[in-house]
Amino acid sequence: MRYLLVLWVLLPGGFLTAQPNYLERPDLMALADSCLKHTYDFSFVQARRFQKSLYRDTPEHPAPSFLEALIIYWEHFPLTPDDPAHEQFIHLMDLCISKAGQMMDNESSHIEGVFFDLFARAFKAMFWADNGKPVKLLPDLRVMYNHTIEGFGLKEKLPEFYFSTGLYNYYVEAYPEAHPLYKPILSFMQEGDRELGLLQLNHAIHYSVYLRVEALLFMSLIQLNYENDLNSAALYAGRLHREYPGNIYYQGLLIGILLHQHRYQAVRELMANMENQKDRYSEMIRTLAEGFIEEMVRGNETNAGKKYGQLIDMAQEFGPIAESYEAMGYMGLSRLYRKRGQMSEARRYAKKAAKSTVYPFILDEK
Repeated sequence: MRYLLVLWVLLPGGFLTAQPNYLERPDLMALADSCLKHTYDFSFVQARRFQKSLYRDTPEHPAPSFLEALIIYWEHFPLTPDDPAHEQFIHLMDLCISKAGQMMDNESSHIEGVFFDLFARAFKAMFWADNGKPVKLLPDLRVMYNHTIEGFGLKEKLPEFYFSTGLYNYYVEAYPEAHPLYKPILSFMQEGDRELGLLQLNHAIHYSVYLRVEALLFMSLIQLNYENDLNSAALYAGRLHREYPGNIYYQGLLIGILLHQHRYQAVRELMANMENQKDRYSEMIRTLAEGFIEEMVRGNETNAGKKYGQLIDMAQEFGPIAESYEAMGYMGLSRLYRKRGQMSEARRYAKKAAKSTVYPFILDEK
């Protein structure tokens, strides 16, 4: 459900001015970039070293709070509302918003203020959407929309806005095409440009710092959910995995795509590199792969059925954030029943899968 993040479309000032403007400080941007790279690769000790350095130098700037929140998000991935760490994540993003609001009051720091205000709200929205609580997004939607539109005119000064502009341009056109029910609502919003949106997201991949990884991820998800292009999705997901091999979310994304491309040898190679990962999420990914291999390669439908049942149970432990894995388990069972000629059971499990995901590559897999 991460793509629901795009629903955003839908201390006194005298003291604050002493804070450095990161846009004018390549050394600070380099530290932020290093922090992000280690965060996305699950190297949290190193990430905190860079984050703390930034906090010491710029305690009132929103960037250190933003980066610390991202560290917590990935350190506890998949972060759910049942995990007490989510409260610290939300608190830090709210702190980032507060500091960004003060920056927006100063002309020299306004652009950075808009960026951090927008994306602190956006990452909170992503968290709540991924965990099936979209009502939590409502208080921030109007501000996010206004900042996104303002970002159209700021992207040349701060390339991060190519991400929000690209997402808006693409989704405001693609989303109502895929979900006609929303056309009347989106018709009141500023028009987009689907192809331009993709170009702008690619620009963000090449030139942004804070959101380069998110731009790569969304390009992969767009190919899966809207463009129906598994090959392109695999290219973006493969790049994410190569650059951040320790990230279990990107591992799972790539393995899920490769399985549906029937590239089982590539999946085996990835699984070999996951042997030392003992967390439950990684176990869920391995269970998915094992189920596919038992079914598609070894032809052992009994073992495959057991794996798919285990996969569903594991996915349900994590709640809505793992619904795509639950759907792949249900579709696996649907295929097995179809092969046995038990069509009513096959349809029943296919309907369960459709309730868990909208991704066509999962639901249309044969």
